[in-house]
Amino acid sequence: MYDVMLEEAKVWLDEPPQRKRKLEAPIIPPPPPPCPAVVDEDSSDEEVDPVALAKYRRQVSESGGFDVDLFFQPFGGIIPGGCNDHSLLFGKVGLHCYNLQKGTNLQFKKVTKVNTQICSILSFYITLEAIDPAQDDSPVTFQTCVTDTVLMHQARLRTFTTTCRIKPQVPGTGELGSSWYPDRHVDPCYKVDLPNWLQDDVLTGEDKLQFYEVKDWELKDNQWLYLYAEFALFSYFEDDLSDYMPFEMRKVVVQTKEDMKLKSGNAVFFLSFKTRAGQECRGIVRRTTDGKPGHMCLEARCWIDK
Repeated sequence: MYDVMLEEAKVWLDEPPQRKRKLEAPIIPPPPPPCPAVVDEDSSDEEVDPVALAKYRRQVSESGGFDVDLFFQPFGGIIPGGCNDHSLLFGKVGLHCYNLQKGTNLQFKKVTKVNTQICSILSFYITLEAIDPAQDDSPVTFQTCVTDTVLMHQARLRTFTTTCRIKPQVPGTGELGSSWYPDRHVDPCYKVDLPNWLQDDVLTGEDKLQFYEVKDWELKDNQWLYLYAEFALFSYFEDDLSDYMPFEMRKVVVQTKEDMKLKSGNAVFFLSFKTRAGQECRGIVRRTTDGKPGHMCLEARCWIDK
């Protein structure tokens, strides 16, 4: 049975997951890392190697799930995998969450390692290389856990982060992830379906104080808005977007009840942009947070007008 589960896990890692998840299912918080896999040590199908089990549990405990090199207990456990289009985008999302909450400007360079937890949902433990412009572009090793979660609220792509941190120098230290609880600190207006596209009078109508049009100079200072456009378009294609980037941003409008506008923890972003291939696109990305460090949920859908 173990060999069958192992082969199934390898198939999951070799190919991007197909979006056949149950719609409108409640959010399923992942177990907080470290989370050793549950193993039936009395199983008659497979004799558990106690040495391998102990090593696996130690690696998960010391690294929070990011440095596991054993293909051990695939279903429900954390196993090594390779980088794909999903984990590449999700690594950028985790780094953005850290920058947003910490007030930093770490710049993404490349993904260096991906471990995957395969349950009813997929969680990616991503290690990436970034640089810090505030420190003469010094290299930074960054770690983030991002879950590709069940679809709801009419979104075509929905993820949440539970860990966003600089890799600790001492194993077993550093911030650990915790479960995502959307009922905390999230206004009920963000727990419904994603809104329709903007009406023509939103900037002048009775709810105009909730809407803010982003200025051109703000686009230069908030390059993560292009990441949101990428996230929205990925919800449409779910594939490599290199032929469509860079984007030409046409218009960005933010809807929020908070005073921080672009930096609000809970907000909806309406993005109109043109791809390098010439498609005119409209994307909606909703960002919500539950007040915990390293936690952020993004939901998106996208339309291609021509």
